[in-house]
Amino acid sequence: MSTSTDTLYPQRPANISRLFHFFAIPLFSVLMVFNLAAVAVILVIAFTLQGARWLLAKIPGVSAASGAWVRGYHRLVQRLANKILKDPRDEQILAAAISLSVTAVPVFIAQLWLKEISWPLVVAFYACVYGPNIRSFVRSFSAMHQDGHVPGGIFKQSSVLDRWVGNSFLYMYFAIPMGLTPHAAAHLQQHHRESAGPLDVYATARYDHANLWHFMVYMVREVMYQQLLISPWLYFKSKDKPTQARSMVAGVLVHLGVFVALALYSLPIAVLYMLVPWCASNILMGVIHWSQHAFYGGQQDPHDWMYNTVTLLEKPVNIFNEGYHACHHHWSIGHWSEAPALFEKLKPELAAAQSMVFRDLSVLDIFFMLIFRRFDAMAHKLDWWEPLTHEEKVQLLRRRVLPAPIHAHEQAHQHRTPAPSSAPEPQAAYNAMSPP
Repeated sequence: MSTSTDTLYPQRPANISRLFHFFAIPLFSVLMVFNLAAVAVILVIAFTLQGARWLLAKIPGVSAASGAWVRGYHRLVQRLANKILKDPRDEQILAAAISLSVTAVPVFIAQLWLKEISWPLVVAFYACVYGPNIRSFVRSFSAMHQDGHVPGGIFKQSSVLDRWVGNSFLYMYFAIPMGLTPHAAAHLQQHHRESAGPLDVYATARYDHANLWHFMVYMVREVMYQQLLISPWLYFKSKDKPTQARSMVAGVLVHLGVFVALALYSLPIAVLYMLVPWCASNILMGVIHWSQHAFYGGQQDPHDWMYNTVTLLEKPVNIFNEGYHACHHHWSIGHWSEAPALFEKLKPELAAAQSMVFRDLSVLDIFFMLIFRRFDAMAHKLDWWEPLTHEEKVQLLRRRVLPAPIHAHEQAHQHRTPAPSSAPEPQAAYNAMSPP
């Protein structure tokens, strides 16, 4: 399926063959119509819920009562976490799993029992999985993400599935309701090894991040290969990593097997409860990849991930410290609770690399500001390393959203071995986690 190349950047995602690419792109283009329709439905529900949440918060005493309930809930879950988790600090991951279990799962069971489609149940399911302002999706995704960085998962009893399919049971439990193909090995041993560099199949280096057409091209040309685990599979095949390559196949088969089983029971249920979330999540995953490594413009070293990686000091909630993305790439097996302290230690390196740091923005905020070219608004949130005027910040952002200078990188690659990353991932961390 793939071909070899002597270029620094693959000509096609993971050097997939021209013939396969020729037939896949039109199919992915058609699929994008369904992706956009699905995510539009999800966002309408999510923003409506956010409006309702905002109105409820205006009622005196509601916010205080809600906060007290949440604190009490986490105290109860903490008792359980102390008994069953490898690290009790992962209580919030367990709490996210329990929340999903007592909201979306009963709705889904009720739908299975009825069999005939109930639209209130469908809407309720989307509301539970995605939540106000897609906050529930972010929480589940972040919990899944952090679980995927723990060998065998967060439970004291390691998941047997981790050895068979490269994903723990909890990882798959979060992934499937969100419509995600289980891909822990691809994330950890592909994306984190290559860290948004030329061989990273999740990278966005060749695109203008403030260009909606470029985002659509990225979705069709690359994201669909990612979501179907084709490009990660090709990467592992090229690196002679059969265990990881097999886990890509297993992840697709798990997701497909669940869908087929559900479709045999009821095709409408399979479409509404699995296919629609999958289509919506294709877009959301593209948004995440696009936003977390968005600033390649002017990059000198193609392997300098600190340069293009975004840090979001998000308030009032930074779920599992996901905003500290540069810290996460620096120490991928470090516990998420330690990210703020690590950020303080890394400040000199981040400043030297001219890494981008924003305050009070989420990934979704960054994405919309980029696509709508709201550089003025972004400049107000940019926490730069040295004094700049507002206009200088705007001009900086305009330069940094441009594609990486790939032509210059390729020319340098033809004349010398590329320089090592100025901020390498500790190899010992990978050696502790990677199968042979």
